[in-house]
Amino acid sequence: KIWDLAKDFGGNLSDYTVWLLERSMKTLGIRVKAQQRNAKRLAKYLEKHAAIKTVYYPGLKSSEYHSLAKIQMKGYGAMLSFELKDRFDSEKFLKTLTLIKPSMSLAGVESTMLLPSKTSHSLLSESDQAAQGITDQLIRFSVGIETAKDLIKDIEQAISASNLKK
Repeated sequence: KIWDLAKDFGGNLSDYTVWLLERSMKTLGIRVKAQQRNAKRLAKYLEKHAAIKTVYYPGLKSSEYHSLAKIQMKGYGAMLSFELKDRFDSEKFLKTLTLIKPSMSLAGVESTMLLPSKTSHSLLSESDQAAQGITDQLIRFSVGIETAKDLIKDIEQAISASNLKK
């Protein structure tokens, strides 16, 4: 069975793919550290922001999972979620971002955001989404290696542009 699959799909990677993989692996450690450092800083910033209802990130002491994450993790990852308060238009927020890219999928060296209610959980009914904590205001944020100050500036201008009660 494995032999047939290897004939159909190839038994090894191309030279170019191996070169790209090797090159990426050399900088993986510093990229992950930079992303985690940024994510923690952004989570703290968002947690204090008046436009943000909730931040979900295990690196925050306020997280119900913080104690467990401290035991299980070396760092807290580069993925976080947050909910905008209802007076903000979450779709406009994403469309207004300039540095952070709205995306259909997450992860990479560049920061991306998406609305789970419109992407990964869009096929669920409203009641199923609600049961899983997925609201129209929930944004998933894969934090990249850009300067945290620049990411904050981008979020600030998007929050300002998406405020429905100016």
